[in-house]
Amino acid sequence: MDFLDHIRHCNRYDLSGFRPFLIDGRVFGWVRHGLAEELRRFPEIFRVEAEQIGLATALAPPRADATARTEQIGAVVAQLAADGLIPKLRGEFYAGIETLGSPPVFDIDRAATTSFGIVNSGFHLNGVVRDGVQGDDGMWVAQRAFDKSTFPGKLDNLVAGGHPSGLTPQENVLKECAEEAGMPEALARTARPVSVLSYTMEVPDGLRRHAMLAYDIDLDTGFTPVPVDGEVHGFELYPAHEVARIVRTELEAFKYNCNLIVIDWLIRTGRLGPEHPDYLAINQGLRSIWP
Repeated sequence: MDFLDHIRHCNRYDLSGFRPFLIDGRVFGWVRHGLAEELRRFPEIFRVEAEQIGLATALAPPRADATARTEQIGAVVAQLAADGLIPKLRGEFYAGIETLGSPPVFDIDRAATTSFGIVNSGFHLNGVVRDGVQGDDGMWVAQRAFDKSTFPGKLDNLVAGGHPSGLTPQENVLKECAEEAGMPEALARTARPVSVLSYTMEVPDGLRRHAMLAYDIDLDTGFTPVPVDGEVHGFELYPAHEVARIVRTELEAFKYNCNLIVIDWLIRTGRLGPEHPDYLAINQGLRSIWP
């Protein structure tokens, strides 16, 4: 077990089980063949072919705007969820984008993004206390609530969250810092964007194509995070070398993508350097190219 194993774990997929979801000739997602066939039930919205799926002509640009696509796709997604073919809807929407930074052409319920293989983004925040514990920098680690539907009880970064439509990245950071860790807004505003990581991972629900904005924040001993919204069971201040040891030696202690955030931090702070035999592969793997 070593750092590179986490990167390989997060980038396991086989596109032979999927067909692309195109809008105006551009790939916006990847859908499993079985779910693609289910979309034949909605010919007024989806055009389903053996090699690809797309929106029906009436919805294709330029005769439809993002609002129309959102409404039509949303109706299908709601029926698929009701039929148990995709996860239960969450009422939070992500932008349908071709790639990170491109303009959205529709919104889709967060629960359906993986089923449709939509690129989605979020952020993870490293909370660091300089020389904070056991003669080393300290890193605040969250433990996910034991009743969470995903990865209950796993270790997590100080704060993390997906990026819903309608919020800027900073607005999202401020919201999640308050909701997950009870962090005052003035303090949360000192969080610094430091890098972007990405991966593609085949999971039971579909294809997860995810970009993570990594942030760092310097904290002093006067601040202790507290759970607020029930997403987190508790927080613990670990010495950095212990966080590194856990990530290096344990595959499943942290929620899977949090390992990538920690590895990136170890590289940026000089704790993981060129002397490591997998250094180049690790750096390349942290920013994998999406299909």
